Order: sequence, then structure tokens, then C-alpha cells
Amino acid sequence: MITVTFDDEQLAVNSLIRKLKKIDPNGIHEGFVKLPDFMEYADNNHIDILFLDIDLGYSLNGLELIKHIHEKYGNMNIIIYTGHSDPDYKVSALDNYVSAYLVKPVSDEELETAISRVRIPIRELHVQCFGYFEVFYGTQPVRFERKDSKEVLAYLIDKRGAEVSEERLRYLLFNEENDGEEKRTYTRNIIYDIRKTLDKYGVPKDIITNSKGAYSINMSMLRCDYYDYLNGKTVPSAKLKQYMEQYIWAEGVRKELFSV
Repeated sequence: MITVTFDDEQLAVNSLIRKLKKIDPNGIHEGFVKLPDFMEYADNNHIDILFLDIDLGYSLNGLELIKHIHEKYGNMNIIIYTGHSDPDYKVSALDNYVSAYLVKPVSDEELETAISRVRIPIRELHVQCFGYFEVFYGTQPVRFERKDSKEVLAYLIDKRGAEVSEERLRYLLFNEENDGEEKRTYTRNIIYDIRKTLDKYGVPKDIITNSKGAYSINMSMLRCDYYDYLNGKTVPSAKLKQYMEQYIWAEGVRKELFSV
């Protein structure tokens, strides 16, 4: 999940970002106190949820900014995060396509509830690593045309954002050191196939990044039971002590996780 907090008080920004990182440790959570910095970020990045104060100390207040945001960027999930408990403010905000209205200080439970009720579904994959590896978009299973595409995605997710060389992926696919143009092309086509498949579900293609012949997964763009487990969250399916059971190469991680 990618969130942005915009408030003219740095302490308020820092406080909310700490809570967001606790709720979503693998997400990207940015904060701004200056309007030009926020607008520059919004111009160049996708935002899943914007947390916005109403009284910003500018000639343009939060409600006016909401209108400007909708005119410039179209629909965006906006949650008001403010010290104003005045019901007139709340009514005005909710009439302006705001998903929720939070009054500082806000509890973790209030924040999680507000996030769960946003108007526009957050574009995230849900990945199951415990048991057999499976990929879902919401509750809908993601179907890959090639079995190799699913395995390469599993391998990149297993590496938790670390770069994996194209050579290593070729060895994963062919299990041999011999190289050739045909195998290099096939490996690149697998990456293309993953991106194309996920794009059908509305997932941006930069979920897989490419840097000098190496690939990595953008962890902020998916939900993963394995990542949750490593971050100390309770994951009931982990009790089975099974991890990506269909892949032999996952045995090492399985042993590290469960000492089996």
C-alpha cells in the first residue's frame, strides 16, 4: 500500500506514518508539510490513500485542496486526519468524496477501520506462500498462461525485494549452466508475461523492477502471508509448517522458518 500524509505539522505527519508502518510494514508511507513537495510527489507517483489535514495554514484549505486533487488526478482515496471535530467540517468533507474522517489523536483500530472502508479498492495482490504458492487479486485467483511465469514470480517474492540476476533466473528455469540467446529471450518473455498477466488485473507493471539485467519485486505493491509472518504478525496458515510446497528450491527457506 502506498500512502501519503500531508499536514502542516511535522509531528502529526511523523505520528501517523509510525502508525501506518505498524499496520503495513511493507508499504510505502511518505509525508509532506509543504504543498509544492506534496504536489510534485502526486504528479509523479501513484497514491493508494492520501491522509489530509483540513487546516493547512495555506490560503488553500484542505477542502479546497480535495476539489483541486479530484480535478487534477481524478478519483483518489482521501482520509481526513485533523484536529477539527466540528460536525460541519465532517459533513463538508464527506460530501467531497472523502472515505473517512479521523480526529487526532487516532487509535490503530480507527485507522485500520478507515483504511478497510476506502471508496476505491487498493490495487494490491494477495500472495499465499504457506502451503502451496498461490496469487490472488482480491478474492480472485490470478491465472498465468505459463507455469514458469508463476514460479519466477514466486522466486522473486521469496527473495523479498533483493535483486535476482537474469542468469540466476535462467538457471531456475532450465536447471543448467549452458546459456544461449534462445534461453535469454525465453527468460525475458517470462518477465513480460508476468507483467502482462498482472496488468490485466490492474496491477502496475513496475511491480517487477529491472536494473542492469537483474529483477526484483516491489514489496509495497502486494500483501503476502510470508512477509506478515516475518514482521511478527499471527498467520494461522503458518502452523502447517509448509512453504511453497510445489517448489523444490523453497526447501531451504522452509527449514529456516520451521527448523524441519
